[in-house]
Amino acid sequence: MVARNRKIINKTKEIIKPKNGNNNNKKAIGFFRKYLSFRSKYAQRLYLFVLTAALVITILSYNYTPNIGVEIGKASPRTIKASRNVDFEDIEKTEEDRSKNVAEVEDVYKYDVNILSGEEGALYQIKYFYTLARIVQKKDDISFEERVEYLSNMLGNVYPEPIISSVLELPIEENNFLAEKTQEIARQVMRDEIRPTELDFVKNETIELIKNDKDIDDEYVPIVTAVLRENIQPTAVFDPAATENAKEEAKQNTPPHIVSVTKGQVIVSEGEAVSQNDIQILTKLGLLQRQYNWYRFFYIFFIVFIVLFLFGFYVYKFNTKIFNDLKKLFLNSLIIVVFTAIIRLLTFLSSVHLELWNYLFPVIAASMLCTIIFDSRIGIMMTICLSIFSGIATDFDFSVMLVYMLGGIFATYLVSNVSQRSEVMKAGFISALILGFLFLIVNLIGGEVQTIALYTMLGVLNGIICTITTIGLLPFIESTFRIVTAMRLLELSHTDQPLLEKLLISAPGTYNHSLLVGHLAESSAKAIGADPLLVKVAALYHDLGKMKRPEYFYENQTGIENIHDSLNPSMSRDVIANHIKDGIEIAIKNKIPEEVIEIISQHHGNSLITYFYKKQKDIESTKASNGAAEGLKGHFRYPTKKPQSKEAAILMLADSTEAAVRSIDDVTPKKIEQMVNDIVEERLKDGQMDDADIKIKEISTVKNTLIEGLISIYHSRISYPGSDLKVVSE
Repeated sequence: MVARNRKIINKTKEIIKPKNGNNNNKKAIGFFRKYLSFRSKYAQRLYLFVLTAALVITILSYNYTPNIGVEIGKASPRTIKASRNVDFEDIEKTEEDRSKNVAEVEDVYKYDVNILSGEEGALYQIKYFYTLARIVQKKDDISFEERVEYLSNMLGNVYPEPIISSVLELPIEENNFLAEKTQEIARQVMRDEIRPTELDFVKNETIELIKNDKDIDDEYVPIVTAVLRENIQPTAVFDPAATENAKEEAKQNTPPHIVSVTKGQVIVSEGEAVSQNDIQILTKLGLLQRQYNWYRFFYIFFIVFIVLFLFGFYVYKFNTKIFNDLKKLFLNSLIIVVFTAIIRLLTFLSSVHLELWNYLFPVIAASMLCTIIFDSRIGIMMTICLSIFSGIATDFDFSVMLVYMLGGIFATYLVSNVSQRSEVMKAGFISALILGFLFLIVNLIGGEVQTIALYTMLGVLNGIICTITTIGLLPFIESTFRIVTAMRLLELSHTDQPLLEKLLISAPGTYNHSLLVGHLAESSAKAIGADPLLVKVAALYHDLGKMKRPEYFYENQTGIENIHDSLNPSMSRDVIANHIKDGIEIAIKNKIPEEVIEIISQHHGNSLITYFYKKQKDIESTKASNGAAEGLKGHFRYPTKKPQSKEAAILMLADSTEAAVRSIDDVTPKKIEQMVNDIVEERLKDGQMDDADIKIKEISTVKNTLIEGLISIYHSRISYPGSDLKVVSE
């Protein structure tokens, strides 16, 4: 009543409050709590992403340059050699080469046919000369001297008087002949390009051509020569646009002046004056950089942000188990940051000494670690991230990125299915050979034989070091972060494990039961997409507690009397229920992973130990009240949690159905199906599946898988006295 009144009062206060401001405040507070509060699931992951990105960007963009003490014009205090191969363009030399090539470009001329045959061309002028001479020749009203003067004026006084006189004295036939002959020679001479600088030479050749022409009488040679010398003009006209294009083309086709420096080459010797060229080379090698390169920083910022965002988005979208586990997310971030820092440290060593350190980046170690700890897809994503960061760290040498990416992907594939730590060494050795081969391919072009061999060996050495690192770090990561790796589970699933061998010796019936339950649980987990390896291992170890008192469990009572016949039901209940606690103690003592122990502890849930409950109930007869009956039922339940995961729920159903089917006399598929249906229905009604993240449809799939598996096993079992003990005694 009080609680109800409080709700009413709160509701009333909410109604009478001003809505606008308070609602906005509530929205702001709600947004903050959901996305920015440290307790928020999303905020924790956001802050982890920001922190990881900030650290990686800082590591990759930080540029430590040792002071080598050189100044231009002063003697070098030491002999400095190139730490790596570098090719760069000398911009000043390139501009000098361009200017030289542009200066060597000749002016471009184009042939102008109008100069020869245009309206005012040479042919027209020649014809005009002879035609005008004929016209003036017919002027009888003036004297010859006046005709000479008149014609000379009409022609602009460019011809000598003797030439004018001679042409006026020509007969009409000779005038026409010379006109045609002069035009013919003009065509012959001016059909090709004639540049202004070549004009005098062409005119001299024309004189010789006229003299050698047998069709022209010697007395007419001066006339033809004078006319042609006056009318032959340059036919090649300067083209400024084409000339400019030619110069631009020469400029564009000028190759850059590349300065090539090979690793180990002496840049400047001790005591030698440092030149501007030496400073330029040392700067390109990164040995003199002092100012912070903001362009490089923003470039790195953009790449790192995109890469890490895609990695995080992949985890969020396709691997919710890791996304929901902050511990695993933190481990991924830690691997990214630590291995990026190692890569950057090795690049610093390369800048001070030799480029050899760039061939020892531990990318393969991170690839193998993430594949073994998580899965191959996370291993590949980690490989891509660290490979890109390797390319950035080596001054954007993306050939290095490609080698480590391919090598890491190969390593991921090789360790994706390993089940023993010894197999990691084998996979690592193959990865080392692959990495060495990749370095061989990259350096094959343009490299010396000794250098190629050295880098190949470094690639092999890198793979071996990464393998040792992986094997060394795995136990540390497993224990520190309490992460169960697939390899650890695979090792535990082998039946030659000492603990399972001990179970076989001390409780052979339980051991056989555990093997069958493991097979059934694994198949069921695969059918609904649960973790088959985890549930299989949990099934193999779920009854470890029975080793403490194996004779109290029916499957181990071969050839002996049932001990429970001499015990009261309450004591029997304690023995049966305690096998879970005893099993957990044994598992902890033998360092079984927590995830497996949790499933072991929940494989009976808080279900009722039916047989002994009914036996005790029969002893107390019907005098007990309903309340006492409920208390009695509570006493005969397992004192453990209900299954909290799909894997625990699968194990519960596989364990109880296998035990029950074993007790069927004259087992048939129909009886198996009925028994499994009854047990699954009973577990559902009892609420044992309520806390497990498993759907009804998935339970139905598990049930059908169990029926199929049990029918295929078709293993009969002697019935325990009492129809219900078949379930609870397991």
